[in-house]
Amino acid sequence: MASLKVLIQRGDVCRCIRAKTLFYQTGDQESHDAGTAGPFWCSHTQSVLGPDGGVVDVGGCQPGRSCCET
Repeated sequence: MASLKVLIQRGDVCRCIRAKTLFYQTGDQESHDAGTAGPFWCSHTQSVLGPDGGVVDVGGCQPGRSCCET
């Protein structure tokens, strides 16, 4: 799986999803697996729940979700 940064840039996940791996650099950033980068949170709510009350994660924060911004 691609890194969270790449998934956001491609529009595969919401641009508001955040994880600790977005804020530090260690070696090859592209090698970080977004599926294991959690815990995740939403930049709008500053919580593990999105604006719609659903859990924030790579699998759920995708186009089609009511609060998803790509």
